[in-house]
Amino acid sequence: MGTNAVELIVQNDEGAFSCRKTEEGELKLKKVKNSKNASYIQTIVNAANQTIGEIHFYIPLESSEKSIVNVVCTWAAAANYFSEIYNHKSQAGPDSLDVHENIAKQRKLSNFLLDVARSIFHDIVSMDAVIVKVMNFAQKLVDADRASLFLVDSRNRQIYARIFDVGTGDEEHVRVNSDGQKEIRFDMSKGIAGHVASTGEGLNIENAYYDERFNADVDSKTGYTTKTILCMPILIRGVVIGVVQMVNKHNGAFTRQDEDAFEVFAVYCGLALHHAKLYDKIRRSEQKYRVALEVLAYHSVCNSDEVNKLKKIELNNRIIELETIDFNGMRLSELEKPLYAVYMFKTLFSETLHFENDDLIRFVLTVRKNYRRVAYHNWAHGWSVAHAMFATLVNSPEAFTKLESLALYVSCLCHDLDHRGKNNAYMKSMETPLAAIYSTSVMERHHFNQTITILQQDGHNILKNLDPEEYKETLSLIKHCILATDLALFFSNKAKLNVILDRGEFDFSNREHRLLTQAVMMTGCDLVASAKPWSIQTETVKVIFEEFYDQGDAERLSGKEPIAMMDRNQAHMLPQMQVGFMRGICMPCYDLIARIFPKADKMRERCEYNAKKWEELAAEQKAKQEATGSKNGDNDS
Repeated sequence: MGTNAVELIVQNDEGAFSCRKTEEGELKLKKVKNSKNASYIQTIVNAANQTIGEIHFYIPLESSEKSIVNVVCTWAAAANYFSEIYNHKSQAGPDSLDVHENIAKQRKLSNFLLDVARSIFHDIVSMDAVIVKVMNFAQKLVDADRASLFLVDSRNRQIYARIFDVGTGDEEHVRVNSDGQKEIRFDMSKGIAGHVASTGEGLNIENAYYDERFNADVDSKTGYTTKTILCMPILIRGVVIGVVQMVNKHNGAFTRQDEDAFEVFAVYCGLALHHAKLYDKIRRSEQKYRVALEVLAYHSVCNSDEVNKLKKIELNNRIIELETIDFNGMRLSELEKPLYAVYMFKTLFSETLHFENDDLIRFVLTVRKNYRRVAYHNWAHGWSVAHAMFATLVNSPEAFTKLESLALYVSCLCHDLDHRGKNNAYMKSMETPLAAIYSTSVMERHHFNQTITILQQDGHNILKNLDPEEYKETLSLIKHCILATDLALFFSNKAKLNVILDRGEFDFSNREHRLLTQAVMMTGCDLVASAKPWSIQTETVKVIFEEFYDQGDAERLSGKEPIAMMDRNQAHMLPQMQVGFMRGICMPCYDLIARIFPKADKMRERCEYNAKKWEELAAEQKAKQEATGSKNGDNDS
């Protein structure tokens, strides 16, 4: 970090000064007249909670860097504290405590604090563990017989203790839950600890029972007799988060030195408790997340009855009608779709791959279960896209390697897993949790992760018999293929592949060319409804636009105006919008595929036919609108 990126500002009675180090190592002070705007300011606070300096950063800092700076400044405050004591004692004259003796005490305290930091921060496993360590160190620091730590519940104006009275006897600490209670609680208006928690001021009491603030209830509950008390606050950013109450110093009453030593120690206590609290929250969140995953896993995987039902059905060795793009998957029942999906997988890979039949059936059924019941991007769509890839691969078996074919088919079957019926633009504009996780290709990355989740379920991994390198390559290809279904990526893929083909440089043995081909093939299969017979095409388009309109309705409810394609009020423009979609995306895609796979020319021809039909409907719609406009004009005249 350059010297221009950071600046130390120190303060005294004469004002604020910028402190810089010269090349010779000397410190130079320059009075601050006009302060610059800093990206982050870290204050340095002394033991009296007074600001003695600030570090100004003129570049952005990560949260982890801020934490490091905070710790460094804590040590700086401690060093300043010891320096002030040294200077004070040096200037105090012969009647004061010997300087060397004082330095020895401070060195002892420094070593003690190092042990504190090393012990507390090395092993933050729970709040209870940190509390026990804090109480142990507090008791040792001031030579007290017992120590208790109360945490502050500011919402309910209470202090509470889960672990009570660390002492020097055989029983190190007593958990306050023997009577079924998880903790002891007191109102902040009661007792010495309550007073310290309320005011933030420490108390040093020589005789507890002579102090009207002393709450004798604690002694009555524990059977202990309290004599002397040192009760001190633990603060974070000036807010009391806890109170440590040390009881019965072994040799007389607690001293001013005990109070000073504890003030420094309290800084470490505050940091440790703050981090332990965060750790507990993270750990609880992790446990909740695991429970949620277990529940979801139970409800989102197929059951044994479904598997057995599918296993009992036998199909012909070859179903020729499935080998054509024209096949209408919409007429299949909910039982037939997974049955045919298993059949297509076996047809493609039974001779080249080793897989467990039960694993395959479970995988397909669980994939079906993890498609949501949305209008279009549902299990029926996933099956239709997988069928399109099957028809392509079965008619061009030499085109791809076994792993590439495997990745293409599995990717098609899973490419819209857990789709919510909303596109990526919606996910980003509505700032959904998924958009916060993935910055690009939001839904596609989610679909891939869902695929991996299913493969990781017990009895679902259809890839488990691949060797490690093949397994890794297949997963990489699946990710590549599923991400390719993001239409935003299609245009760059199309442009690159067209340039290669136009130059006559296309080579199927070239890995980059193969990856581009796979990406475009995924888009072609995803858009296969546009290359289906006209009756299937029109039926599918109705369903697609119903999902679009649902998104538009949701956007309008959120105060956003939907685009025309998503606007239910613009439904009369459907033919015209479909023409733009067919001519701008579908036809270029199938033109490109036909250049690589001549056998796929039928998809291009069917898409061309459907595009012309939409153009006819758009022309009719336009003529009707013009006629309606003309009549309205005549009526006005």
